[in-house]
Amino acid sequence: MKKFFSYILLASATLFMVGCDSSQTNEDEKNENDSIANLMKEEGWEYTELSKVPLPCSKELLYTVWKQIGVIEISRRKSLDYKQHTPILFISTDLDKDGSPEILLRGEEPYAAIYSYVKDSLQLITFVNNPHIGLSITQEGVILRNGTDHDGASVSHFIKLKNSKIDVSGETRETFVIKKNEMVSGGVQYILKNNDTPVKVSAEEYKQVAPDQSGTFLEDIDGWEDFRKP
Repeated sequence: MKKFFSYILLASATLFMVGCDSSQTNEDEKNENDSIANLMKEEGWEYTELSKVPLPCSKELLYTVWKQIGVIEISRRKSLDYKQHTPILFISTDLDKDGSPEILLRGEEPYAAIYSYVKDSLQLITFVNNPHIGLSITQEGVILRNGTDHDGASVSHFIKLKNSKIDVSGETRETFVIKKNEMVSGGVQYILKNNDTPVKVSAEEYKQVAPDQSGTFLEDIDGWEDFRKP
């Protein structure tokens, strides 16, 4: 998804340059822009804009809960240390439109976390625990986690919120095997979670619950504010 976003920007820049060099008409440029828009629509990509709300708590409290994530061991030689990599950027928004805000925090890549603020308390919704996993947000406020897991499996995970809590979540996991010197799919598992209980389901059952939109990665969303400013 992140790569597709980059390709769209590159295509836009290329078309603009060609238009300038060859003095193409406004109609030609309109047709080219329409082609890009159609390509984005076919790929299911829509840019996510977040409406900001006032930060509901102090930055000191956010800094404290961020450090509480601690150290996540990736391998014997690699780890993610949230104590040593502090927040740099933040957005306070309301993902599920329930009147209670969610706070998105980012540090140096790949560090990121999302919290909800309910009844004067910060609750951790999700965070990056694997440098090969990226967080994104759909237009409907669904949180997505996409990337490659420790075992090489391709993982796509969604989190739907209700009343600032995880209402339902799910995950697809595709493994890969080598056959005849080629990497091929070893199959896809579909898992839904309700009340923290994972249940394997069919692809059809999964698609009935999973979002049908792609998300915008956190680093591609506009409106981030500097966490380090007073």
